[in-house]
This record gives sequence, C-alpha cells and structure tokens, in this order.
Amino acid sequence: MAVVRTINGDVSPDTLGVVNAHDHLIRVGAGEVYIDPDHLLDDVDKAAQEATYFVEASKSWAAGGTIIDMCPASSGRGVLKTLQVVEKVPGLQVVQATGFHQQKVYLEWRQSWVNQYTVTQIADLLIADIVEGIDRFDYMGPIVERTNVKAGVIKWATAYGKITEWEKKSGQAVAIASKETGCPINTHVTAGTCGPEQARFLVDQGVDPAKIAIGHMQRNWDPWVHEQICKLGCYVELDGTNRIKYVPDNTRVNLVKTLGEKGYGKQILLGTDSGKASYQKVYGSVSGIDYDPAVFCPRLVEDEGVDRDYVNDLLINNAATFFGFEPLAG
Repeated sequence: MAVVRTINGDVSPDTLGVVNAHDHLIRVGAGEVYIDPDHLLDDVDKAAQEATYFVEASKSWAAGGTIIDMCPASSGRGVLKTLQVVEKVPGLQVVQATGFHQQKVYLEWRQSWVNQYTVTQIADLLIADIVEGIDRFDYMGPIVERTNVKAGVIKWATAYGKITEWEKKSGQAVAIASKETGCPINTHVTAGTCGPEQARFLVDQGVDPAKIAIGHMQRNWDPWVHEQICKLGCYVELDGTNRIKYVPDNTRVNLVKTLGEKGYGKQILLGTDSGKASYQKVYGSVSGIDYDPAVFCPRLVEDEGVDRDYVNDLLINNAATFFGFEPLAG
C-alpha cells in the first residue's frame, strides 16, 4: 500500500491536499547561504506564517496542503525547526528531502564526504535518512544523531549544461537509495539544462521512471524538451513562479496547455521554489509559497480556459501519485 513519508510519519497519499512539489520553509545555513545570504530561512515564526498563506489559499481546491521541502543533505536542513513549523500550522504537512544539491553548493566539494566515500557508503547514508531518521546535524560533522524525522523524497541536482563527475557519483548513490527504498527522486536542473539527460541517467541506473520528476523545467520554454522527459515515463516539474527576471509566467501556461494536449497532463507537478527570503511574502515579496493555489491556478481556470479537472490534477492528484510509494526497506 502506497504511503507518503512526511516528517510526522507515513500518511495516505489522498490526505495531501494541494501539493507544492518544490519549496523551502527552513534552511539554517551551509554553502548556498554562504554563496547568497538571501537563502537563509531560519525563522520558525516567519516560516509558519508563510506556510499558513499556502494552506489558506489551498482551501479553494482541497482540505489542507503539503509542502515538499527540497533542502537536501548537508545543505542547511533544520528538521527540528521544520517540525515546529508544522506544529504551528493546522492543515499543513511537510515532506523533507534527502539527497544532494549541485556540486557548486558544496564549497569544499573536493574534500566533501561524497568525494571521500564510496557510492555504496553514500547511498547507505541516504537510505538511513529515509528508513531511520535524518541526522540532526545534517551530515555536517563526524557525529550522527538521528531524529525521528524521516525523508520522503530524494533530491539530485546537476550543473549548468553538464553533469560533473561529482554529480554523476551523487546520482549513482541517489539511484541506489531510490531502488532500495522505493522513495521518489525530485531533481534540480540549472537554468533549464540537462533535463532529458538527468532522466536518462537515472533510468539507465535502473530507477523506475514513474519515480523520477525533473525539476525547474519551466526555465526551458521548449515543449519538445519536456516531451522527451515525459516519453520516458518521468514527470516534469514546473516551479519558480513569478520570476520575471527569468521568464514570464505565460511560459508555464503554454507548457501546461501544450503538454496536456499531447497527453502528458498526468506527468506534471507544480511548485513555487520560493527558496529565498526575497521570494516570500513574510519577508516583503508580493508573491510567495502560496502562488500556485492563490494566483497561477485560478488564472489557468478563469482566464486561460484550462479545465478545472486538469488543474486539480496539477495541484493535487499528480503529486499524490508521484510522492506515494510502497516502502521497500525499513
């Protein structure tokens, strides 16, 4: 029987409500924050308020909502703080990631544990996050102290226009962890590049295509590229809403329509990836984690002529299918 592994335990996929398939509630430090301090998200009260906006906006579509927190290993996970956020927000569920960001986020990547350990040893650590509990120190030191918070999704990320040797190694470990546990993989592509290559890499490693979602693909406007991913049986994730500095949001509208017309509407996930303070309402932004249920999906139905049943798939049903898995270990 399929479950979704939230930070408060396994739940039925039909309890998720509206799902934000890629976002960030808590990030307490590490390399991404060093590169850009705007990535620091360590205030529990602010995170709870931002999540409340999302849950309230979701009520127009379903009861409750679920945020997939895509901060992976050694990247600033603060799972005890994330637990506090959930306690403050009725109707909220959170799924926490394990896995890896792209190489450049690990500032001393040459001496990182990914470089020093074997692929099997790395995979074992990811598997332990999923079946035992996430290290309260986020694998940032020699001591490991496991919490009761288990990971329910695995992240993998690649660089701009290439997959580095470090990323190939982390990807092999991610693939093993998925195959051993059944846990789904949700990825990060950089600026819309390497999407089909990521999908083929993971499929070639033996991962079930139905457990692979290629993230941030809205940065690549070309529906043909998305179709190459969907043809493999994988999902595409359209997130990064209201990022006018990159692309206008009508590109997501067009991708939703085109992919739906081609028969791939069940293979699309939506997220907002509001992973900077300047991207969230509580820090002053005009949009935030609630953007999909509050703005984008009403636009689809009311102004773009998209069928509401299709939009319900985008917001609710597709994610319930994707993030649900039958645990194979633990």
